[in-house]
Amino acid sequence: MASPTEPQSGYVGKLTATEGQKLREFWRILIQSWDASIPVPKGASAKVNSSAPKGHRRFFSLIRAPAPPTPEETSAIPPNLLATLKLWDAGPAEIKTIQSLLVKFPGVRLRFAFLAALKQNNPDALLLRFLRAEKWNLPKAWIKFVASLNWRINEYKVDKEVILKGEAYAVEKSRVGRDSPEKKDAQGFALQLTSGKAHFHGCDRWNRPVCIVRARSHDPNAQSSKVLNDFIVYCIETARLLQVSPVESYVMLIDLTSLTLANWELPAAKFVIDSFQENYPESLGAMIFYNAPWVFSGMWKIIQGLLDPVVAAKVHFINGVQDLEKFIPRDRILKELGGDEDWEYEYIEPTLDENEKLNDKSARDVILAEREQLGDELFSLTTEWIANPEFKSPHTRDDVIEELSRNYWDLDPYVRARTILDRTGIIKGDGSVDFYPAARPESEIVESEIAESEVPESEILESEIPESEIPESKSPEIEEVVNEKQKVESDTPTETHVPPVAACV
Repeated sequence: MASPTEPQSGYVGKLTATEGQKLREFWRILIQSWDASIPVPKGASAKVNSSAPKGHRRFFSLIRAPAPPTPEETSAIPPNLLATLKLWDAGPAEIKTIQSLLVKFPGVRLRFAFLAALKQNNPDALLLRFLRAEKWNLPKAWIKFVASLNWRINEYKVDKEVILKGEAYAVEKSRVGRDSPEKKDAQGFALQLTSGKAHFHGCDRWNRPVCIVRARSHDPNAQSSKVLNDFIVYCIETARLLQVSPVESYVMLIDLTSLTLANWELPAAKFVIDSFQENYPESLGAMIFYNAPWVFSGMWKIIQGLLDPVVAAKVHFINGVQDLEKFIPRDRILKELGGDEDWEYEYIEPTLDENEKLNDKSARDVILAEREQLGDELFSLTTEWIANPEFKSPHTRDDVIEELSRNYWDLDPYVRARTILDRTGIIKGDGSVDFYPAARPESEIVESEIAESEVPESEILESEIPESEIPESKSPEIEEVVNEKQKVESDTPTETHVPPVAACV
């Protein structure tokens, strides 16, 4: 492997001056969405020149420029937000999109949705995902972020329909009552769990959690599209819980051994891709297609056309365990994949009392009230930070961010149904993660929640290898089609954060 180098910028603690200002301005337009008192930046000097190349103005044009939005078409946008967006070159089409989102999602609801979707994550890290995905274009990043919140809260109802119900609901409903569409869907979701077609086990060399997908186990006729989409969202949300700072992404290891055309389902593939590109940007660290047979080359040509360049750059084709070792140590590669780890997936069913706290609304509301107060503190301190990046206070912004993360884990058992990862001791009650809890005595378990500040930077850098330098191997049948999509702009950030080694010991 190549020698470690300094991680690229664009992440918390690794921001250039320009990126830091873009982050503060993103916070400005977000808070302006619900707080009309947040001022507009002082003059054009506050604006950072975009790194995106400007198109040359044509002297003659047959295409009329879009008409500016009318007052009615901006009625839902607070005046200060509208002024700031125009300062950042938001065009008429973007202004109209922002208007339509704020009509569906007024500021007060947007504020609530932000705190709900944040969960245990660092809020700066969450916003930076959307900035990186949109090449630091502020209006586009705002649109993508708010659209994802609208999808999460208003359209898909992720927290209520997927996270709150969870595994126990599906297992129970699949066994009781008369045949009905609800029971059939529950049986379909339970099948995803028991089959092990997609499950989390262990982590790669950079402590990114690994989701193993057995493509050969998928039967498109065994469940409805809605059930399969629910399961995909369930997996992505579970992956979020396994990413302990400084880890910000996970690995999809798609085992294509014995794949046939009977396993192929385009709508599911499109839903996965849309999820990564629209609703969970920058959450995919690597997508590994393992042991691809010749039949997959035709499937890949279709998938390839759906990928944006950033996601396409994270695709790797691997044949054989020796190449897979470049990502995952052999002793962590399952025997079924050619490695040495003697472990097999076995679904452990929910217990009768594991979700009893979901019914304790009083305790939940007390913790939610505390979260609201912490949110007020965060937004107040962030407003000061926007105005003065050197602003300091006795109760620092970083302190509040840490308190919000701890608050989420207090809230977690009241809003999230338990998963197999909770039952097997991988996810701890305080948010720490032990990827291999059965590998050693309880007294020797080393939890993975180690603050980045506690690890000397020199030690972190010794184990860091940028994703751009990770070797890959492609199947001869599909090498040609892969190369085209992996030509990505040189300024595109790549996930290179390296977590504490202790998480996977």
